[in-house]
Amino acid sequence: MKDFRPEEKNVVYIGEGVSVTGSVKAQDTVVVDGMVDGEITCSQLIVGASGVVTGVISVSDADIYGRIGTDISIKQLLVVRSTGRVEGKWIYGEIEVEKGGVLFGTAESTEIRSERKLPKDEKPSSSFKTFDKPALVASNDEEAASAAPGAPARSLRDRRKL
Repeated sequence: MKDFRPEEKNVVYIGEGVSVTGSVKAQDTVVVDGMVDGEITCSQLIVGASGVVTGVISVSDADIYGRIGTDISIKQLLVVRSTGRVEGKWIYGEIEVEKGGVLFGTAESTEIRSERKLPKDEKPSSSFKTFDKPALVASNDEEAASAAPGAPARSLRDRRKL
């Protein structure tokens, strides 16, 4: 988690064991290690492993180690860490989820993305590649020759023994 210094300006810190109900607004960062039930509006939201936020969230970037839920709008980047859980309806520009992170609910991607600019003469390439469907391998040599010409004559049963 980002190093947090309480002396930073335009930052709200809600510590572990603290519960806030209502609206939290900040120009820069809101760090939640406690509980917030209500609305959060800021540039960057950081929810610590012990943090829980339920309500309406409207931020530019979010880094989630704890739990957030209900109506979530992240204009740019949503990062869900391995201990993080995002529930409800969320709208995001880009998303990054570590192994173990949980997403539950409804997601919608916005048009805001950090796309690489292409030179005028370069065409965008597809990030998806297609592959030919593999030929089936029959269970014995005679069937293999007739079912899949050029395919190895080994059956699936024989391959498992290797």
